Amino acid sequence: MMETYITIIISSITGVITYFVGRKRKTKELDSLTLINIEKSLEIYNTIINDLKGQVEELLIKVNSLEDKINILTTENHELKEMLRNANTKSKK
Repeated sequence: MMETYITIIISSITGVITYFVGRKRKTKELDSLTLINIEKSLEIYNTIINDLKGQVEELLIKVNSLEDKINILTTENHELKEMLRNANTKSKK
């Protein structure tokens, strides 16, 4: 009978110890996996950010080019209006 009690006590102690060790190990594994997933996410976001930076730079170049064209066209438009005014004043005289 005493052997049965000793077996039950040893089994219980072993079970409790195994539970805590396993829980600690599982927590460390989950933390490790979480860190790995965060690192992968950061790599993906860095790639996306770098791609977007490149696209923004391209768009800025296009915007600057279009602004230059607008300035040229505005100047030409102003010159043409002046030419028309001068032509109209000459024809009225």
